Amino acid sequence: MVLAFCGLSILATLLFGMGMDNKIKIGVFPSQGVEVSTTQQWVQLLNESDAIEFFLQDERAARSEVRGGRADAALQVMENDYGFIASIDNPNVQIVERHVRAVFMEELHLRAAAKQAEDANAFRHKVERYLEQPPITVELLAADGSELTRYDMSLQLLFTFTLFLAAFTVGFKVNAITMEKSSGIWSRMILSPMRKSEMYLGHLLYSVLIGFVQIVAVFLLFRYVIGFNMGNQFGMLTLIAALYTLTIVAFCMLIAGMVRTPEQFNMVFPSLLPIMPLLSGGYMPPGTITNPFLLGISEIFPLKHALDALTGVAIYEQGMAELFPSIAKLCIIAVVCMGIGINLMERRRG
Repeated sequence: MVLAFCGLSILATLLFGMGMDNKIKIGVFPSQGVEVSTTQQWVQLLNESDAIEFFLQDERAARSEVRGGRADAALQVMENDYGFIASIDNPNVQIVERHVRAVFMEELHLRAAAKQAEDANAFRHKVERYLEQPPITVELLAADGSELTRYDMSLQLLFTFTLFLAAFTVGFKVNAITMEKSSGIWSRMILSPMRKSEMYLGHLLYSVLIGFVQIVAVFLLFRYVIGFNMGNQFGMLTLIAALYTLTIVAFCMLIAGMVRTPEQFNMVFPSLLPIMPLLSGGYMPPGTITNPFLLGISEIFPLKHALDALTGVAIYEQGMAELFPSIAKLCIIAVVCMGIGINLMERRRG
């Protein structure tokens, strides 16, 4: 089961994360009567943006991808104008439309001004030289004055899938306690010299070890084999992974304490777990979820705080001071869930 979930973590990240380079890709095709060379010139001008990639595409293929939802939009280029092909109105289409309008307006103004000059080519070269060293430049920096860090969505998906599937492994291992109590093995073990605390400790340490090994194995594979850039603090990543594993074990103990049979656990746990990455924002860019109610619910899930800590270390190179709120929340969830979970199990089953 551990190997199966490791494989699923790798497969899910490769399928959904490897193609996310944070660039909006827009197909461009010429209108009827427009030369391909003219379209290529517009594509070259439009590709000056780092966030959007324009590429030549067949009209039928471009319209088909937009119609099928595989592309946000397509651009039809005319001699001195353009047209958008979009099936839905989303923020990406608005971003692309603003960029295209700005590029077309600038180029058409330059063409109009060049017609008034004696030498159009000399005028354009003069403008290009002037723009290379403009009198005013705008620089985008972070709040502390440092350079903005490009967010790596592929890395976030790697962490999400790995932590999510490790929780499944841990949950099914913790459920072994419920199975032993239901089958009577637990009661017979109590009659032996073994103490009840040792029995709990053995199950919990085994579950923590299995989940931790699964997470670290996937991290090592993506860092050293596939070549993901996971920052320079891999030791901190393993520490967060260990703390998350301990917290998810406590979370599973709480669920096990709320149900009466292992069959109920197998029904409740797989139904509840998929909600965690959705509410925690693991599948979406940061800031996508803005509803205060959903944000409040996500605070009770260990996955959210583990994701915040892992992305903070791998992407933003944060230290212990910045990570302390997320780590503290994981510790609080672990203590509360473990205490309540064991207490419920003891009260219901003795």
